[in-house]
Amino acid sequence: MTIRNRLALQFTLLVGLLLGGGLGMVYYLSWQNTRKLYEQRLQERAYTAATLYLEADEQSPASIERVRKRFQRNLNEEVVSIYDDENRVRFGTQPNEAFTPALLAQVRRTRYVRQHHGQEQLVGVYYHDNQGNFCIMVTAVDRSGQQRLAHLRLVSVGVLLLGMLLSFVLGRWFARTALAPISQLVHRAQRVGASDLQLNLPTPPPDELGELSATLDLMLQRLKHSFEQQQSFINNASHELRTPLTAMIGELEITLARPRSADAYADALRSALADAHKLKEIISRLLQLAQLGSGEAQLPEGGTIRLDEVLFEACEEATLLQEDDRVRITLGDLPEDAALLTVPGDRHLFRLALSNLIDNACKFSEGPVLCSLAYTPGQVTFAIADNGIGIAPADLQHVRQTFFRAANAHGFRGYGVGLALAANIFSLHGASLEIESELHKGTTMRVVLAV
Repeated sequence: MTIRNRLALQFTLLVGLLLGGGLGMVYYLSWQNTRKLYEQRLQERAYTAATLYLEADEQSPASIERVRKRFQRNLNEEVVSIYDDENRVRFGTQPNEAFTPALLAQVRRTRYVRQHHGQEQLVGVYYHDNQGNFCIMVTAVDRSGQQRLAHLRLVSVGVLLLGMLLSFVLGRWFARTALAPISQLVHRAQRVGASDLQLNLPTPPPDELGELSATLDLMLQRLKHSFEQQQSFINNASHELRTPLTAMIGELEITLARPRSADAYADALRSALADAHKLKEIISRLLQLAQLGSGEAQLPEGGTIRLDEVLFEACEEATLLQEDDRVRITLGDLPEDAALLTVPGDRHLFRLALSNLIDNACKFSEGPVLCSLAYTPGQVTFAIADNGIGIAPADLQHVRQTFFRAANAHGFRGYGVGLALAANIFSLHGASLEIESELHKGTTMRVVLAV
């Protein structure tokens, strides 16, 4: 069942309950009022009978005549009986089995009785007269009242059915109007594909549906960005993996084209081994980057990083790799309490990220690389500065992307993975990477970490 029909049915049931309850209350009050009015008429008939038959000696002939005329207008199936103290009928139009001795005794005891026997209404009145004490019993059937109630029932049922039918029609109309933006959203979402991740919705209204539309648009934008990154990753990875493989295959094919000396075979194997090492390095970095990007990497339970020590370790590692002494370390004002420089995290990953930054600084410059650590209350800042080739302003916004290499960096070794890997590692530790660079003058990279 669609939401539109479900809402219409729920609205119809609600209206039916309210309308049925209201009509039921009207009918109940009408029924009570009809019975009460007819009971008053029966009581009046009882006193009229008493005046006509028990008070005749005390009334004028004209009064008795008026009472007699009024009494002659009988009610439907009316029975009037007057009993004395010995339960003898002193006056009665016709016998009635409802006038039992027990009922007469109850009338004498309570002075007034009213009962219902099927369609009949009964009234019993205790009457004191100079001739004695009497029980005046009157019973009749209110045909006109029953007809009015039957008509009211018929009208109420008709109004209820008509009201529920109208409420269902109106409910469907309201539901269709209210859900029209969702239907539009569904139709547009059905046309969304991997090649076109745009809903192209009009300006959303400022309500829940507008919030849903904006959320879906935002989700599709993230998916589009992820697809673009994935496509770029695949293209760049294919290119980077194909290059050493092509070189390896070409070298081996040339070597196997004709018999060669042992030295030639050894040179070919060494070249193939170098290409294999390059391939292994690319794959290792891709696996690390994929693990961080997929959210699988987590900080170890209880792992800690001493920030000044990890900087020294990264600089020492970079010095060993560069085989020179260009890496310089400067320390700013550090706290006396060493615990302020200890943060939770993965020491190996953090050192790897710093090493990547220092390695890039050494690779793209020939002068010294300055590594510094500064502490301010609540914050630690690493800075790696070089005076190398720098980064063009147009390339700054792309340098964190996997496999991206600036136009002036193609003549240097590398695969465009290290900086993206470092940025993900810093993000995992809650640190931010800030890059300042000026073309041909150098680059400064800052890692800001809250402590």
